[in-house]
Amino acid sequence: MKKPPLRPALLLLGTGLRDLRTARGLGLRALARKLGLSAADLSAWELGTRRPPAEAAAYILGYLQAKPAEYRQLMHLHRQSDQPAYLEDVSVPSVSEQHAVRGWEWAPHAVPDIPPSVPPGILLVSEAAWRAAGELPRPAHVTVHVVPDGTGTSHGFRILELASGTMTVLVHHEHARIHLGDARTIERYRATFARLHRKALDRAREATPIR
Repeated sequence: MKKPPLRPALLLLGTGLRDLRTARGLGLRALARKLGLSAADLSAWELGTRRPPAEAAAYILGYLQAKPAEYRQLMHLHRQSDQPAYLEDVSVPSVSEQHAVRGWEWAPHAVPDIPPSVPPGILLVSEAAWRAAGELPRPAHVTVHVVPDGTGTSHGFRILELASGTMTVLVHHEHARIHLGDARTIERYRATFARLHRKALDRAREATPIR
């Protein structure tokens, strides 16, 4: 039987519900029992395989005493949790970045800031962006490689892996971030990243490593 497509907002909603529960020191069955819910339903909601009713999501968040900002964020996710893509305002922190355990980013135009909160992974930057940035310290938790000019797609993207093992692609626009969860779309982005990574490794072997 064909699996239903993954929904980025639904996955992130489930991750947020699970993180709140574990932060309160509650097991899944214990919380389900206290709320009068089925443990199977709660598990499916946390895994992002099924969408909880809005009333159930609000009930869980209220019982777990979610902070107002957490509540608004997770209910915003719920409103988009039946959509194939998730739209997020750039003025708020990225939910997927908060819950990611690994990341792979292609930055063709400028070297992005890499704060400690960014998950470990690989950052690919174009040769032109690296030259324009000058000498930059390399963060210990992210591996930086330089891709030769004239290689690959002109738009940047991030691939994020959540603790559940699922993936999402994050594309930045001027006023919004778009999270993509379709499996075939993610595989295409992963193939593009792998190709760019190979180009960067070839460049590193041919040239003196940038320090």
